[in-house]
Amino acid sequence: MKGEKMDDEKTVVINNKQLLCQFCGNAEFQKVNTKMNKKWFAILDVEMFAPEGTAYICRNCGYKHEFFRNL
Repeated sequence: MKGEKMDDEKTVVINNKQLLCQFCGNAEFQKVNTKMNKKWFAILDVEMFAPEGTAYICRNCGYKHEFFRNL
């Protein structure tokens, strides 16, 4: 993915609960730094000010799970 840093994560635990893919149930992910996708950030050309978050991309099906708080 262009401009995103990816880290391999074998298992992810958030608030003492293991993350499982909502689509396929897989437990292995790649961690990505991401920005909140809001149409008006792009329209106003201020995407650099969008809130940052963390996303975990399922290594099996590619479903992207986004979190917008410090994990």
